[in-house]
Amino acid sequence: MNWTPKPTPVAAFAAATAAVFAIAAILVLATLTLAGTASANTASASTASAGGAGLGGFEPLTPWQQPPLELPPAHPLDYRQLTETGMSQAGRWRHGAWYCEYLHCAHGPYPLVTIWGEVPLFESVDALETASPSVAHRALVDRFARANERYWDSAVGGYAPYPGDRAGNVQTFFDDNGWEGLAFVNAYKATHERRWLYDAQRAFHFIADRGWDKAGGGMWWNTSHPYHSGPALAADALLGVLLYGEDHERWQLEDAREYVDWANANDNNDERQLYLEKPNQPESVNDYVQAPLIYAQYLLCHDGEGENYCVQAGRVAATLAERHVDAYGYEYNYGPEYDAIFMQWMMAYGQATGEPYWLSLAQLNAAAASTHAAARGLWLSSWWGGAIADPETHPNMLRTAAATTSLFAWLDLYSGAGS
Repeated sequence: MNWTPKPTPVAAFAAATAAVFAIAAILVLATLTLAGTASANTASASTASAGGAGLGGFEPLTPWQQPPLELPPAHPLDYRQLTETGMSQAGRWRHGAWYCEYLHCAHGPYPLVTIWGEVPLFESVDALETASPSVAHRALVDRFARANERYWDSAVGGYAPYPGDRAGNVQTFFDDNGWEGLAFVNAYKATHERRWLYDAQRAFHFIADRGWDKAGGGMWWNTSHPYHSGPALAADALLGVLLYGEDHERWQLEDAREYVDWANANDNNDERQLYLEKPNQPESVNDYVQAPLIYAQYLLCHDGEGENYCVQAGRVAATLAERHVDAYGYEYNYGPEYDAIFMQWMMAYGQATGEPYWLSLAQLNAAAASTHAAARGLWLSSWWGGAIADPETHPNMLRTAAATTSLFAWLDLYSGAGS
């Protein structure tokens, strides 16, 4: 996948509040100097609460520490029906046994969809089978899993962007392998088919062998090593922890912890201490980097790696929920592909911690999507109306409809409709 990181709803403060925040920062500077800001390596449970100021009793990482954003009432929808509608819509992109990147297969000599474009549909069928096991849903998971094995390039030793790539010099992306691996883990969890677990394991082997910068740390974006990638780091860290939860191979947990520790030390140079797409570029904050790292740290904590990871996860989550932390509040409208990943893993975190905020947030965005996303009978528009902000999401791409379908699918599971 090729795209240029841009500020997203979590990337910029409302201009009208900037002066207030600056004053607040000055007032608390002395306290911060004495107390310091806890990182994932140094935090302790005692830093979790400051009079219950933040979501779940955790202190936000910002110096101004505003209370959580108040969400309007969320009205649940029939998420399973919406998911089934999305899967039906996806048929408009079908080309033979698979899918095209663009409607009408209008993409030159390489019309088929890339990993980044199709993996939300893979995740959608995983969620369907998990929420509502059936012969039909199981068949969908197996069909998508087998089709996704076609992205495996044995010459590279990883999942290549385009199905059928088999050359050793194909530029291969470590974030793609993370998202692909996560979808295979969810396929395994939904079906208990060990073949899909193996497919996830080989993605992580490729990441560990060729993605991690063994000289100074950081996860490369692709096999050309142009820069360290926050999305790759986030997806790959979560993949390692989830794999450990299934196969209990200790090295995966240790690698994932190394990735997380590097992120906490090097990838949060934003005044809110949120994680970045690219180190040392505060304008590159993106929501879908935050959620996998939050959930990965929660799982590390519960795998016995230290309470500090629970605290760091809670503090980053509290920061994301903080009032005025960005200019857009609860309206996530950068691009469905990014925002759906964020909602998926924050709902997982919310379910694990018993915090209902993240489910309500997803429900609000799903309600907006069900109203605004349809264009010509397909979910091709932004969730809250207007143009999709992401410059790499072009008109008529499968990824837009697929990601909106994924939002509904995971809501069907986490809202309890699929219980």
